[in-house]
Amino acid sequence: MLSLALSLCFSLISEPAESNMLPIGKRITPLGTHVNVGSFPANMVLSPNKKWIVVTNTGYREYLTVLDATTGEIKSKIPFEIKSKIATPETGLYFGLSFARDGLLYVSHGATDKIGMYRIDAEGQLSREADPILNKAPIGSLMPNNPAGLAVTPDGTILLSANNQTSHTTDYKGSVSFIDTATKSEISKVTTSAFPFALTMWKDRKAYVAGERDNIVDVIDVQNRKILRQIKVGANPEGLALSPNLSVLYVANYGSDTLSVVDTSTDKVRATIMLRPVAMSGLPGAGPTGLTVSPDGKKVYVALQDMMSVAVVNAVTNKLEGYLPAGWNPTSVICTPESLFVSNGKGVRAVNPNNKPVGELGTSIKEIIEGTVSKVSLNELRSLEKHTEQVITNNLIRPGLESKDHPEFKNPGIKHVIYIIKENRTFDNVLGDIERANGDPSICLFPKKVTPNQHALAERFVILDNFHVCAEVSQDGWVWSTAGMIKAYTNRNTLHNYSGRGRNYDTEGSNNQVPVDLIDIPDVTRPPSGYIWEHCKKNGVTYRNYGFFTQFTDSADKRFDVINSAKDNGPAKKALVGMTNDTFRRYDLAYADSEAYDQVGHNFPQQLKEYKGFKSRFSSWNAEFKKFVAAGSMPKFQMVRFGSAHTNGTRDGYPVPQAMVADNDYAVGQLVEAVSNSPFWKDTVICILEDDAQAGLDHVDAHRSTAYVISPYVKRSMLDSRFYNTNSMLRTIGLVLGMAPMSQYDAVASPIDVFGKTPDNIEPFKAILPPAEILKAVNTKASPNAKLSAKISRFTEESDMDEKLNMILWQAIK
Repeated sequence: MLSLALSLCFSLISEPAESNMLPIGKRITPLGTHVNVGSFPANMVLSPNKKWIVVTNTGYREYLTVLDATTGEIKSKIPFEIKSKIATPETGLYFGLSFARDGLLYVSHGATDKIGMYRIDAEGQLSREADPILNKAPIGSLMPNNPAGLAVTPDGTILLSANNQTSHTTDYKGSVSFIDTATKSEISKVTTSAFPFALTMWKDRKAYVAGERDNIVDVIDVQNRKILRQIKVGANPEGLALSPNLSVLYVANYGSDTLSVVDTSTDKVRATIMLRPVAMSGLPGAGPTGLTVSPDGKKVYVALQDMMSVAVVNAVTNKLEGYLPAGWNPTSVICTPESLFVSNGKGVRAVNPNNKPVGELGTSIKEIIEGTVSKVSLNELRSLEKHTEQVITNNLIRPGLESKDHPEFKNPGIKHVIYIIKENRTFDNVLGDIERANGDPSICLFPKKVTPNQHALAERFVILDNFHVCAEVSQDGWVWSTAGMIKAYTNRNTLHNYSGRGRNYDTEGSNNQVPVDLIDIPDVTRPPSGYIWEHCKKNGVTYRNYGFFTQFTDSADKRFDVINSAKDNGPAKKALVGMTNDTFRRYDLAYADSEAYDQVGHNFPQQLKEYKGFKSRFSSWNAEFKKFVAAGSMPKFQMVRFGSAHTNGTRDGYPVPQAMVADNDYAVGQLVEAVSNSPFWKDTVICILEDDAQAGLDHVDAHRSTAYVISPYVKRSMLDSRFYNTNSMLRTIGLVLGMAPMSQYDAVASPIDVFGKTPDNIEPFKAILPPAEILKAVNTKASPNAKLSAKISRFTEESDMDEKLNMILWQAIK
């Protein structure tokens, strides 16, 4: 019966309330009791005396938290926030936790290259034992070591640190540092597979380290400090756990959704267990990360990031038994004789409006999502079949979704898709003033006067007032928008980076600013789904790129001296080489999206007035579009990036925020006008969304955003309040182009079904030029928060000022 539940029982349990729907399109019904532990708890460890569980974070608000391993209650916590008033030398945390046998706790402090030392007293109070160990990167390295996984030899004399970085100075390999705990100094370093992450010690002789890029577990001879052998496991190993008798090493492979079972006497894989449901066997989307083995060695519990659950594996038969419901993005698991403890990276609250501060938190999406640890009784295993059915229901899984067809969607005759991605706006931010939609006009910063084209398009075609982006910020947003899922690496590092704690923006084709794909090195952030242009290539769908995944090569960055293929504004992915218009300017807030400034006879002081002969991104796109019209043929799929809606806040010499949003709005209007006056209009759909919604307020959810579907086949003046998200858009695009889904996420997403059988909405659209007084307004040194806005990067999307952009825009406009 249980195997049936894993494959076919999809509707035995009534669906939970709408409030349990996550913006990523899955539902959560987490078991147990829950405590808040800060932003994105990434790892937990059980103390040697089994009394305490310590939790660490990699998100925006970071704490070391001590839980009672019996009750699950918080006993103490230490903040590691950059703005903390508590004086500590560390500025953050990063995954690594390891207890020595005497109870000394080692803690990774990430890009500071420090490893802290702490103790827990008899009452569960955590305190710092001594000054942190400095595990510094070699002289000449452009990257910190960034300690991740930690392990201590049984005698406590040697600490091993998995240094979760790589660069051209290390030949794109990783390393493990050996540190003398008495002298607190490095005594040797072993080269490993790239981006070594989880680390565990086998007796006093071997250490295992998971290289999350190269699909390798390196086996290290601890006594001789060298690599003994490499174990080829599944894709992107993220978690390691030894059985209580040390005879088996279990490896959680995020990219292949598998669990590798390794015999520690031979270091060979003796079994591989698939963790996906049978109905989704061909699609990635389970997402194993952290794992633990029960004290009796009979069960393995694996946190599934993408299925919002914990997989239960029988360690005797090596079979998947079922799933237990968890919260949003479970990351790690601890098992005691009575309970499971599950860290949920994004907590148990599915809906997070940000129109007013939550407690002491602000309104930034990066701050308000609270991670949790759930305590779940092992008695729940008695109801494993029921819980498995609930997990299948929560993940919206049903048979047949891997097909390129969909029972609820019929293509009325569309052959071409133009996919426009814009920047960072919520629904209320732009369309909150539309009376018949679910909007809050009091927090609408860019109403109809500023965005006349988006308003006109929404009113004429369809208002989607329950559309949610899957991402929090641009670093994960561009992956969600082009791949439909993100890796554990991206999930863990995105908000860590945005909080200014040292990780790079690695997700648009470059790792540490290096376009690795171009030099035949795997991209550690490439999701298992691949990208939509790869999907097009695989399916024989022609495509053209305007601004997606292009390079910004900083002449001051010496990494580019050794990369002959690096090219400013060139594509960072091989599959985009030859498919990318190099006159279309990459992300650059000094360059216009539209011809609006030119049409009102205005240039702002910091403006890049021309790029390769074009005054705007639309002008570049339109020049090529005219050639398509003349030839009578164009690519089936186009990707267009219009980014000025991000704004540069109130930075001196740049347009005021309303002007930059108006420029972006006009670019959208101009593109729709061009297409609607062409022969391609009759069989084209234009799909528009924001990559994320980080820089706006919304009374429904911080992820609710604007999206537009524009085609002659769209029913006139619709208001569609059904739930849709980023993957709904990707699924719609895939169905129009005749492609099967890329992952479980877009497979289960509802396509945006707003099309009629005939093209009754065919008259051309006329772009509306926003008012000249808006377009000509420029910030000055006296503008509110001008100095803060100067720290927002012109060329790159992430900035530690971005979390202040809500405040900057609100004060400037309201």
